[in-house]
Amino acid sequence: MNALVKPSMRGVKPYAAPARSGPNDLLLDLNEGAPLVSDAWLAGVARSLGARGVRRYPDASALESELAGRLGVEQDGVVVTNGGDDAIDRICRICLGPGDSIVLPTPSFEMIARSAGLAGGAVKRVPWMGGVFPVQRVIDSCDDTTRCVAVVSPNNPTGAVVSPEALTHLGRSLPGVLLMVDLAYTEFADVDLTGTALSLPNAVIVRTFSKAYGLAGLRLGYAVGPRHVVDAMRAAGGPFPCSALSLAAGGAALGIPPDSVRAGLDRVRLERREMASLLRSGGAEVLESQANFLLARFGDAESVWRALGERGIRVKRFADPAMHGWLRIGCPGDPADFARLTEGLSAVLRTREGAR
Repeated sequence: MNALVKPSMRGVKPYAAPARSGPNDLLLDLNEGAPLVSDAWLAGVARSLGARGVRRYPDASALESELAGRLGVEQDGVVVTNGGDDAIDRICRICLGPGDSIVLPTPSFEMIARSAGLAGGAVKRVPWMGGVFPVQRVIDSCDDTTRCVAVVSPNNPTGAVVSPEALTHLGRSLPGVLLMVDLAYTEFADVDLTGTALSLPNAVIVRTFSKAYGLAGLRLGYAVGPRHVVDAMRAAGGPFPCSALSLAAGGAALGIPPDSVRAGLDRVRLERREMASLLRSGGAEVLESQANFLLARFGDAESVWRALGERGIRVKRFADPAMHGWLRIGCPGDPADFARLTEGLSAVLRTREGAR
């Protein structure tokens, strides 16, 4: 009966959410953005949509037009997707198949390799465990089979970033290769690569409302790039990928005062600095990050993960053996939650110190 499933899908397991370390209620393992909006705000969006809006198939054109105007591109260069994951999957499907390959600096966002494999493409991995982006090694890893290069900045799970100069060099050195530039966390970074990527004729960017706007539950993302690429992406997806409520919320989120958005981002940056200092003082190795999370290595990461879980705090533990000893800890973006996180980390680190 296995013959009923195409070879590239045989044995593929469905995505599984990370394991829980206890009865957690402070969830910091999926990098979900802190909410910028209130219950009343969301209720207001739903009321503005109304029953008539819910009964109609959703139209993404208004949101695509608003995004295009903000980015200074034509509307047909923007496609709204069911979260950033959907955009990544569409990119892989339009450029990869059996005999094709994608070059992926690793570790990286796990859905990129997964989507590439489901499309039938091979994944060529280039190590990038923080620090300067290995642009020349990425270029050298490309060959006649390479159709796509993935660039995630800030990178997940390390938080490392790509410089505008490196991205430009990459794009110009590989004119026949599509650059998938995943900028899910770009709002938290010192430099936004959106303008640089849009200046390259062979780059398509992926953005999301899940992180900076805290709307992960609404599954709303978008891609921006050359019209022929975006046209293919549009054709590769369903006609109505996002709900009417998600589209309405996305449009309303773009109307949040810039000062409010900036305050939320500044809050995360503050937490990132303070948590890095706390972890390092406790003996952990912490990578420099410009995202809304930190990646830290512990001599006994499993016990740290479990001890935090016993305090109701869930952080990311990795199944990949190459990531053994590392934990990714999200910044909650909320003073009370951050106080709880730091208190928990301090207690766990003191316990480890006392056990030496």
